[in-house]
Amino acid sequence: MGFSQIAQAQSNPNSNQPAILTISPNEGSGLSGEARTVEVWSGRGTAIDFTRVNERIIQVFLADPSRFTYATDTPLDKGNATTLFLRQITPLRFPNLTTARVTNLFVKTQAADGTMRLYTFNLQAGGNARQRYNGLSIATTSPTRYRRTSRLQASSSRSVRIDDIERGLQVAIARRYTSSNDPVVLKVRDFLATARSNSNRSLTELAQRVNLRPELLPQLATLGREKSNSPTTSSRRNAPNLLRFNR
Repeated sequence: MGFSQIAQAQSNPNSNQPAILTISPNEGSGLSGEARTVEVWSGRGTAIDFTRVNERIIQVFLADPSRFTYATDTPLDKGNATTLFLRQITPLRFPNLTTARVTNLFVKTQAADGTMRLYTFNLQAGGNARQRYNGLSIATTSPTRYRRTSRLQASSSRSVRIDDIERGLQVAIARRYTSSNDPVVLKVRDFLATARSNSNRSLTELAQRVNLRPELLPQLATLGREKSNSPTTSSRRNAPNLLRFNR
């Protein structure tokens, strides 16, 4: 899972996040962690662009096409498509096809030297909130700066890193403290998406926006920090009990 690590740009004049977010090929391919979550808002479009890595889109697979559709900047059969555009549609029913709140999207590309790469994304509806970003740009440059530095004020004397919360949730799922489709996990994902664009807000305020109990988040941050500092020996003693945070 790659969580919704996104932010609000043009709709929030106080945000320093660009409208198009930069991610690395490894991140887009799921080779450096869980699959990246991409959100698509009602009446809006979200783009995934491969121009900066000079890769052409040769195949697109959308697991659940009942709520989303896609188009490319040029027809796929021409072999020159570099940008994928996603849109949310009124839900459709397909015989014998299962649906999911968060579906997956695969994009296969080919570089000029013939090298192929498979990208994987988690795709979900952006809800009723304002669109927080317009798309992703795949590039070999470092990820957008705010992803490495954003902190949230948890109390008058303590702040936590958004990345630590995200990493802690990954650890909690990997160690089976909770399942990836648990309702509280989905709330934490929504929190991360909101927090990326509102790091000037307090942790408590942002948690309340997504109906999440804020005391869970510092626990996840601690778990993520332990994993980062000692990836092979981090302790289970501070494992957050996510089940008791369900409402």
